[in-house]
Amino acid sequence: MATVHRLPADHTTVKVGVIDAAHRPVLAIDPGDEVVMATWSHWGNRVEPGMPLDAVLALRADFPVGPHSMTGPIEIRGAEPGDVLQVDVLELVPGPWGFNLALPAPLGRGVLADQFPHGAVRHLALDRETLTTELLPGVALPLTPFLGIMGVAPEADGPQSSVPPGPFGGNLDLRDLVVGTSLHLPVFRPGAGFYAGDGHAAQGDGEVNQTAIETSMERVRLRFRVTPADRVPDLLRLPWAETPTHLVALGLDEDLDLAVRQAVEALVRQLTARFGVPPDDAYALASLAADVEVTQAVNRVKGAHARLPWTVLGLPGPPG
Repeated sequence: MATVHRLPADHTTVKVGVIDAAHRPVLAIDPGDEVVMATWSHWGNRVEPGMPLDAVLALRADFPVGPHSMTGPIEIRGAEPGDVLQVDVLELVPGPWGFNLALPAPLGRGVLADQFPHGAVRHLALDRETLTTELLPGVALPLTPFLGIMGVAPEADGPQSSVPPGPFGGNLDLRDLVVGTSLHLPVFRPGAGFYAGDGHAAQGDGEVNQTAIETSMERVRLRFRVTPADRVPDLLRLPWAETPTHLVALGLDEDLDLAVRQAVEALVRQLTARFGVPPDDAYALASLAADVEVTQAVNRVKGAHARLPWTVLGLPGPPG
């Protein structure tokens, strides 16, 4: 029977703004185990409800590399470079409130940052019973909680900002990563070094003003599995997701056009290597049945994803 571990979010388990393969694990588990964990919101959970914009911006001085609070890393015993780590999202319970932040010039990286140079912060109460929030009177938004950051230790040595995602995952901001979805991450370091954070209560594809509804996660339940390298087909070394209804292939690049190209190539490789679809047919199928969308356009490295329904492959859901 799988062991269930508990990992709180506190000053011994949370790193803020920095990803580094040299970080020591705060927990070691076996493949098949589950972890019930918590995550903090930005800047070490120091944003408070109603905090004005200037006070929020002042937090950056203590965390100049990045804002994201990440719980971990977690060592998965036996995971080795070349393997794939599968992370099953079993439960997500967001905190009672969140905020949306558009940074002012010259800090803003939103799509229309030049048109909104003064920036703004909005604090939102989250109704966790109805899974809704109200942006404006009469403008209710459904909540679809997910973790903006799930990743493993990167291949590169040294500290790096938590802002740009990469082949290791990290700040993917893929809104498909809700309960019931599995994220698949290439492993680059022994033990994988998994970490999670950047809880989002709601976000649209693109995350166009730079943030989602940023929140903590009171309870996150994840299950971890490892596919050994010798059982991994010939795929691009990039993350992908499997939802109950779709295969989602990701592309990541500073150039959005190249991110789109990478997502489509990743999908074609998935179809060819995993499902035996001839390459020409896989390319046609991607054009006829997949939706190619912008994951996020604001994290320096941009994200695109190609979402293909399982039903076109004659499957009711993810294989196996």
